[in-house]
Amino acid sequence: KLGINKRTSRRQTFPSSQVRAVQEFGAICQERQPDVVKGVLPYWPRIYCRISMDHDRRVREATQQAFEQLVLKVKRNLAPYLKSLMGHWLISQCDTYSPAASAASAAFQAAFPLNKQPEAISFCKDEVLNVLQDNLLKETADTLSDPQSVPEEEREAKYIRLLTCSLLALRRLLNILPEQERELLKERLTQLITQGKFWKYSKHKTPQVRAFFELIAIMCADAPQLIQAEAARACSAVLLSIDDTDPVVLPPLWEAVLHILSCVDNCWTHVSARKGVMPKLWVLLKEGGRGLATSLHPNLLPFISKLPAEVTQPNLEFSRTFLTSVIQGLSSDRATSSPSESAAIIFATMECLRFIILQNAGDEQEQRNIQNMLISEQLLPLIDRALGNPSLQTGPLFPQVSDMLLSWEKRVAGKETPTFQRLLSDFWEGLGHLCTTYVDREEAKQTALEGIASLLQNMHNPNSASKQTKKKKTVKICFMDKEDRGQGEEPPRETQVVEEQHCPLRNRHLLDLVCQLAELNMVYVSERESERHLRFLSQLLGAFPSPQVFQVLLRPEEIKPEMGPELRPLAENTAVYFLLQRVTVWLKQDDRKDTDFLVDMVFSSLQCCSSSDDKTLILNHISRDLNWSVTLQLIEKACADPVRLGVCVGWLRGPVLGERLVGLAGELCVMGLRGSPSSSSHHAHGWPLISLTLSQQHNNEPLIGKAYVKQIIDKLHATLSEAKGMSDAGNMEPLLTFISDVAATFFSSVKDCLLLASAEELLMTVFQLCAQDQIFTHLSDVLLLKLQHAYTAGIQSLITHLGAGATKGTLLHNIGLWVKSQLLTIPLTVKSLQVLVQAVESLAQTIASAQNTSCLLSQFICCLTPTEEEWSCIRQALPPQVLKPFTFTQAKQADPFILFNHRSQEEGSLWSLALAKYMQNNIYHNTHAHTHTQQMLTYTTIRTQRVIVCFSQTASENSSMFLNPLVQLFVCANCELIVRLSEFFTSPPAGVQEQLPPELNSEWKEFFLEGIHNLLLSLLIKIPEPDDPLFPLPALRAVGEALTYIPVELLTQNKLPPRFVADQRSSLPEPLQTLLNTLSPLLLFKARPLQLAVYHILHKYRLSCYRLSYGEEPCLSPPAALMSILSATEELLENILGGVQVGEFAVVQPLSMEHCFILGYLLAWKLLFTFFKASSSHLRAQYALHLKKTRSLHKLLLHLFRLMPENPSVPGQPAEPSSKEPKIFFTESLYLAPRKTDGLQFELPHLACSVYYGALKDLPAMVRLWWNSQEKRVFSMVDKFTSKYVSGVLSAQEIASVQSSTQTFENMMVKARSATREVIATYSVDDIFIELVIQLPQNYPLGSISVESGRRVGVAVQQWRNWMLQLSTYLTHQNGSILEGLSLWKNNVDKRFEGVEDCMICFSVIHGSNYSLPKKACRTCKKKFHSACLYKWFTSSNKSTCPLCRETFF
Repeated sequence: KLGINKRTSRRQTFPSSQVRAVQEFGAICQERQPDVVKGVLPYWPRIYCRISMDHDRRVREATQQAFEQLVLKVKRNLAPYLKSLMGHWLISQCDTYSPAASAASAAFQAAFPLNKQPEAISFCKDEVLNVLQDNLLKETADTLSDPQSVPEEEREAKYIRLLTCSLLALRRLLNILPEQERELLKERLTQLITQGKFWKYSKHKTPQVRAFFELIAIMCADAPQLIQAEAARACSAVLLSIDDTDPVVLPPLWEAVLHILSCVDNCWTHVSARKGVMPKLWVLLKEGGRGLATSLHPNLLPFISKLPAEVTQPNLEFSRTFLTSVIQGLSSDRATSSPSESAAIIFATMECLRFIILQNAGDEQEQRNIQNMLISEQLLPLIDRALGNPSLQTGPLFPQVSDMLLSWEKRVAGKETPTFQRLLSDFWEGLGHLCTTYVDREEAKQTALEGIASLLQNMHNPNSASKQTKKKKTVKICFMDKEDRGQGEEPPRETQVVEEQHCPLRNRHLLDLVCQLAELNMVYVSERESERHLRFLSQLLGAFPSPQVFQVLLRPEEIKPEMGPELRPLAENTAVYFLLQRVTVWLKQDDRKDTDFLVDMVFSSLQCCSSSDDKTLILNHISRDLNWSVTLQLIEKACADPVRLGVCVGWLRGPVLGERLVGLAGELCVMGLRGSPSSSSHHAHGWPLISLTLSQQHNNEPLIGKAYVKQIIDKLHATLSEAKGMSDAGNMEPLLTFISDVAATFFSSVKDCLLLASAEELLMTVFQLCAQDQIFTHLSDVLLLKLQHAYTAGIQSLITHLGAGATKGTLLHNIGLWVKSQLLTIPLTVKSLQVLVQAVESLAQTIASAQNTSCLLSQFICCLTPTEEEWSCIRQALPPQVLKPFTFTQAKQADPFILFNHRSQEEGSLWSLALAKYMQNNIYHNTHAHTHTQQMLTYTTIRTQRVIVCFSQTASENSSMFLNPLVQLFVCANCELIVRLSEFFTSPPAGVQEQLPPELNSEWKEFFLEGIHNLLLSLLIKIPEPDDPLFPLPALRAVGEALTYIPVELLTQNKLPPRFVADQRSSLPEPLQTLLNTLSPLLLFKARPLQLAVYHILHKYRLSCYRLSYGEEPCLSPPAALMSILSATEELLENILGGVQVGEFAVVQPLSMEHCFILGYLLAWKLLFTFFKASSSHLRAQYALHLKKTRSLHKLLLHLFRLMPENPSVPGQPAEPSSKEPKIFFTESLYLAPRKTDGLQFELPHLACSVYYGALKDLPAMVRLWWNSQEKRVFSMVDKFTSKYVSGVLSAQEIASVQSSTQTFENMMVKARSATREVIATYSVDDIFIELVIQLPQNYPLGSISVESGRRVGVAVQQWRNWMLQLSTYLTHQNGSILEGLSLWKNNVDKRFEGVEDCMICFSVIHGSNYSLPKKACRTCKKKFHSACLYKWFTSSNKSTCPLCRETFF
C-alpha cells in the first residue's frame, strides 16, 4: 500500500535503494496521520521479518528506526500483530551490529514501558521460542538465502549472524521471563537442549556463535533443572573448553564454568579433571592467559574455591602446580609488556595464596608442609623476582604483601595464633635473608636496592601504595574462618577495604629488619664508600626516620659525642649527631656531584627533633659553610613540601641564611660588573637561589626576612644603575640577563613587592633601559625583551595589587617626568625617539589593560603632556625626519580629545597626527562613553575631506610630493581614519547606534562618503611608477585599503576622466566602461597593494555582458579589458613557468616582478569567474564558447598545476594528528588585503588553489573537456589531486546548496542526501510521476555525473530514456550547478508537455548550449529545428537538405 514491499525486495545490486525505501517509509510513518499508517500493519510483519535479517547492516538499522516511527504512530493498534513480530524483534535487539541493536531496543522501549516488557514477552513466548528453535535447529545457510543468487560467503555470514543473535535472544528471553513463565516453557526448552546440534555450538569455528556459553550460564542460574538433566553434555561442553582464549568467548565461558561447578554437584564424574581439564588450565596459566589475564585471572579464586577434595588431592602438589603455573605466567610476553596483565596475575596469585593458607591453617604435618611451600617456594621467590624487575615493583605486589601481613597479624590474637605466628616468623626470616643477600654485595644492583626500599616503605605505610592500587581494583577479597562457611563455598567479596589494612604492622619484625639492613649497609658506605649503598641508606632513613635506626648507624664510641656549646642540648639525639658527623661531611665533599639524596637525609634527621627551635639551630649550624648548590636544593625541597617548609621556616627567615644571601647577591653583582666567567658555581646556583628566595612566599610573607629582601633589591638596583652607565656592555650581558630574570620573577610572584622603595627604583631603572636606544645601552634584542617583560610584570603588579595612581611622587608620575626630561634635555635621533615612543606606548597599553578604573591612563597622559612652553622646546628639538609622533593609545577620558583638538586647530603638525591616532584607537571602544561623540566624528569627517581635497589637488599638479615621507605619513594616517570610520558606520558596536544623533549616519553616507572616495579613486591612478627608489608603498597600501570600502553606488557614478578604446563594442554605461578600461590595466601594476585594490574595486560591481560578432551568428565575449589582460600575460607566464613540468610546484619569490605578473593574471581570472557566475545561462554558454576558441582556460589550467603545491595544507598546523580534518587551501577563505605583509610566500599558491576551485565550480564542463584531452601522466595527476583535495569540498558544497536552496520549482521537488552524495528530483504533473537520482562521482566534477532511474508513472519508455539522456547531457556539458541543470531539464520537460516538439536533430526541446527553442521550420515537413543544430548539420554533412524529409531547406 505504501510501496515498500516492491522496493525492499530488490537484491543487493541496489542496496542504497533498499535503504532509501525504508527511510522513506519511516518518514511517511512520521508525517502521515495514524489512520493512514494503520493500513500497513497487515503487511508489516512479513516485510519486517524479512528485512530485519538483511545482509546489509544499513538496511537493518534503517528498518528498526522506521519500526520505531511506526510504533509511535500506531501505538496500541500493533497488539494484534505482536506475536508475528516478537520473535524477530527480540533477535534484532541482539544484532551483532550495535546501531541496529540499539535502534531495535529503542523501538521496543517506545512500544512497552520497562515494567510492561516481561508481560509483553510472556504473551508471545511460544511464538518467540518457535522462531528461535527453527533458527537453531532447522535453518542452514542455504535455506536462509538463495544459493543461485547469493554468494556463498554472504550466505554463510548471514547464517552465522542469525545463529549468534538467536542464542543471545534465547538468553534474553530466559532472563526477562518471570519464574512461572519459565516453568511453562520447561518442556519446550528440554526438547531444544536434548538435540545434539544444540551442544555442537560450543565447538563452532566462529567465536560469535560460541556466545552459546552465555546461554548456558543463564540456564544454570534461572533453569538449573534443565542443565542438571543434561549434565553430561553440559559439563563436557563447558569444562573441556576451558582453554578457549578467544576474547569474545572467554568471559562468558568462565561465567559458565563457575555456574556449572555450582549447579551440577557431580560435574567431575562426567569429565576427567586430571586428564581433560587441569592440564589445559596449567598450560593456559603458564602462558599468562594468552593476553587475557584481566578477564581470566579474576575467576581463578572462585574456581579453586569450588573444587572438591577429590580434584585437589594431594593438596600439596595441587597448590604447588597451580601457583607455579600462575606465577610463571608473569614471564609471558604480554604480561611483561602490559602493566594491567601483570597486575591481574599478581592479584590472582596473592588472593589464591591467601585462600590456600586459610584452607590449610592448621598444625598437621601436611598443612605445615603446604604453609612452608607457599612461603619458601612461592611468595619469597615472587618477591625475589620483583626485586629484579622495576615493573613488578611499581605494580600491586608490594601492597598486596603488606595487606596479607596485616591480616596475619590480626589473626595472631585469635584461636589460630601458633599457625600465624609461625607464618610470620618464617616470612620475616626468609625476607631478611633475601634482602641481606642483595645488600651484602659490593656491586649491589641499584634496581634491587630500590625494590627493597619500596617494599619496606609499603610495609611501613600501606596507605600511600593502596591509594594507587585501589583505583585499579574492582573487588577486594575478605576471607572468613573455615568454620563459618562450607568447604566448597566461594569466599564472599567486598567492595570496600577495611580500615585496618592501612594500619602499620604491629610487631618489631619490620623495624628489626630495617636496622639490620641499615647496619650492614653502613659498612659498605663507611669502608668502601659505595654510592649505591649510600642512596639506599637515604631511602631507608626517608621511610624510617627512627632513633633506633640512627643508633645502629653510629659506632659505640660515637654514641656520646662532644659538641659545641650551642648544640650541647641536643647531644643525646643520635639523629642529630649522625647529621653533623656524617651527612654534613658527605655534603661538603668537593668531588660529589649528586647531593639530592643527601639533602633528603637532612630532613630525615630533622624529623627526630621535637622542637622547631632545635631544627632552626641545626640548620643554622650546618648551612654556614654549605655549597650554594646544596642550599638551593634544601630550599627547593622545602618549598615543594608544606611539611618540610614548616620545619625550615625559622631557618629561612633567620639572620644566618639572610645575611649569606645578601652577601651572595653582592658577590654576584661585583663578579658581573667585572665580567667574570658565568660558568662559576656562584653563577650556576647563585642567581637561581636569589630568584627562588625572592619569588616564594609562606603565609603571605616573604620566604626570607623582609629586611634581607630589601637589601638584595637595593644591591640589584645599584648594580643595574651602575651597569647602565658603563660603555663596555659586552661583558654586562650575563649580569643584566640574570638581574632581569630575577626582577621579572620577583614582580610577577610577590603581590606587595612594590611597597619596597628599592623595588620601585629597580622598576624605574628597568624601564629607563628599555626606553633608550640600543646604540647607547649596548643591549641585545634578547636581553631587551627580558627587560620589557620585567617592567611589564612590575607595572601590572603595581596596578593590580596596590591600586597605584599617577599623582606626584608615584612611580608613573616619575616616569612621565623622566620622559619629558629626555625630550627636553637630550638631543634625540630618529631611532632614539622611536624607541622612547614605543616604550611609552607599551607602558600605556599595559596600564590600560591592568587598570580597574578609567582615570589612571588619563592621569598618566597628563603627566606626559608638555606645557605650551615645553612643547615649543620639544618641537624645536625634534629632528625633521620624524615619521612617528607620540601616540597615546586607548585613552578613556574626554580630556585627551579636547587637548589634541585644541592644539591641532592652533598648531597642526604633530598634534593633528596625534589627534588622528587617538580617534582611530577610540572610535570603537569608547564612543558611547564620550560626551563629544558628535563633535569628534563631525570634526573628523570634515577635516579629513578638506585635507584630502587639498592634497589631491596638489598631487595632481606635482606627483613628486608623493616621495616626501611626511606626506606619505599624512596619507597613511588619514586613510586609516577613513577605514575606521567606514567600519564604524557599516557595523557600529552594540548599543552605540541609539546614542548617535539620527542625522549623523545619513550625513556620512550622503555628504562625506562621496567626496572622500571620489578623491581617493582619482588619487589611485596618479601613483607614480614603481621604479623610483622612494616609491610610496606605505601610502599605496593605505589608499588601497581605504578604497576597499567604496560603495557600489559610487562606482556607477564615478567621476574618472572618460576612457574608451576604438572598435570596442559594449552595452555598458559610459562611467562603468571608463572604470573598467581605467582600472583593468592596473592589475599588472608592479605594486601588490595597487593590484589588490583594483581587484576589490572591480569585484564590487558585477558587470553585465558585452556583445560582439563572431561568424554568422552574434556571439558574446567576456569583458574585453580583462581578456586583453589575459592575452598580455599568457605569453609572459609561459616564459616564466615554461621550464616547470605540469604537476611540479614552482616557487615564486614574493614581491618579485614575476610575482606581480602572476598575481595580476590570477586576479583577472578571479574577476572573470565572478562575471561568469553573475551572468545568465545563455550568456555563460557564449562566454564558454569564446574561452574555448581562444584556449585561454586550457592555458590557465596548465599554469595552475605549476603554481598549486602538491600538498595544499595551510601552514602553521600542529604536526600531531587530531580528530579534526586538516585545513587546506581549498577549505580556507583567501585573505587578499592590500596592507597584508606577512605570509606572502603562501599567497600565490593559495590564490592558485582558489582559482582552480572557481574553475571547477563555475566551468565544470570545460575543465572536464580539458582533462579528457590531456596525456596520460597529466590526466592521472589531475584526477588524483582533484579527488583528494577538491572533490569532497565541492560535492559537500553542491549538496549543501541544494539542501539550503530557497528556489522553488513548479511541479518539481528537489532534495539531497549528503551521506550518499545524491540529489533526488521528483517531477509530477497530473497523472505523470517521474523520479530521477543524480549520483555525484568520487572525482566530481571531472567524472561524469550518473543519472539513475527512480520511479516513473505515465511516461513511455522511449520518452523516459530521452529525458534521462537529456538530464545527463545537461549536467555533463553545461557550466553551472546541479540546480541549474535540473532547472534546464525541467523547462525542457515543461515545453514538451506544453506541446512544443523536440528538435529532430538533438531530440531536445531546449538546446543544450544556447538554450533556445526550435524555431527554424522546414517548409515541406513543417518540423522545427534549433538554429545551431541546423548550422552544425549543414556544415558537417555538406548538404542543404532537411535532416528529416531530405528536401532542400529554405
